[in-house]
Amino acid sequence: MPSKLERQRQILSLLNSKLINNNDPEADLFQVPEAKPDDGKLTQNRLINQIYHFHKSIIQNINAGLVTIDLKGQITFVNRSTAQLLGYEIEEILEKNIREFFKSAEEADKFLNLCTIPGKKIDDWESEFIRKNNQRIIVGINASHLEDVSNNFEGVVLLLRDLTEIHQLKHQLERMERLALLGELSAGIAHEIRNPLAGIKAATQLLEENFTEDNFQHQVVTRIIREVDKANRLLKEFFKFARPTRPKPGFYNIEKIVDNVYLLLAPRLKNKEIKFQEKFPVVMPQVYVDETQIEQVVLNLFLNAIDAMENGGILKVVTSKKKLNPIESKKANYSMFNQDLYYVLLEISDTGTGILAENLKKIFNPFFTTKSDGLGLGLSICSRLMEENNGKIDVVSQEGGGATFVLALPTFIHR
Repeated sequence: MPSKLERQRQILSLLNSKLINNNDPEADLFQVPEAKPDDGKLTQNRLINQIYHFHKSIIQNINAGLVTIDLKGQITFVNRSTAQLLGYEIEEILEKNIREFFKSAEEADKFLNLCTIPGKKIDDWESEFIRKNNQRIIVGINASHLEDVSNNFEGVVLLLRDLTEIHQLKHQLERMERLALLGELSAGIAHEIRNPLAGIKAATQLLEENFTEDNFQHQVVTRIIREVDKANRLLKEFFKFARPTRPKPGFYNIEKIVDNVYLLLAPRLKNKEIKFQEKFPVVMPQVYVDETQIEQVVLNLFLNAIDAMENGGILKVVTSKKKLNPIESKKANYSMFNQDLYYVLLEISDTGTGILAENLKKIFNPFFTTKSDGLGLGLSICSRLMEENNGKIDVVSQEGGGATFVLALPTFIHR
């Protein structure tokens, strides 16, 4: 009986051989004839059968979508990963043209025109696709020609990869870099402005003492002092954003943090006719954060939700936990081994006006606001505080459909 290694060598040598006779259309290559018990060699048909299943296993189990299309874009083959990526059954995809998955028809035509150019190979093409549930995803595409046994160009083979999470991480990194740079700039400007304001206020208070309250000059001086105080409050917000207090983390129950904020805002929620709903699992690990700073984040998100529901609505809070995969665990820089790591996910949802699609990427930017009296620093400070506590913040929303902010809070100690 040949060894496993010898069998693999026989299969690989057959892959390069020219002994397979494909001229007989009636021949069933995958019907394995009975082998004699003492026959030490694989029959040719048995080898072909193994090759077939070997390639089928590779194609169906690779961690990428594999698609073949004809020259008009009609899909002729897909593997399981493609079906999972697009959210369809394989049979449903085989009835479609690849154009139907592109968000932009113009981009689909441009891509297919490039694919039909003789000798053209496409690498790292990125497009926005629409899944069956109407979710938009970023897909990376590699394309090369598909040839028949006579080396005639008869179609295109595509390799699809989901790049949505990579793009999200890229945007988060860019946002963090902008916040860090702007934080340093804000700290410098705020420091330079603070000293002159202190001098202006001191001098104005001296002038105020020389006028009676019913004097017009007294009213002007009082107005100056009030405006200086307003500028000082703005500077304090700058410093919160630019140089947040170093967190003093500990282990806390996230339910207690949420309840503390709710009790503070309960009268306001009642006046606005907003119902508060919460869904906490019975068992939830404690989060390792600065309690005061996370309370500030939750408070800010609650206030934003209240402002978005002027005619009443529902404010809902849901907690869950997410286990880190080995790569994320390594990035978390955890100091202990052989333990599962989790993030507690805190979802804060409202039924308000929602956020415009073009504003979703801007809401965490400093000074961006849609409120007439807003400074545009609230969500920037939330993002900065989450970063300081080794957490993450994200948002899902659509205009008129409310908004959901998701906080990911660590349950472990970072080094």
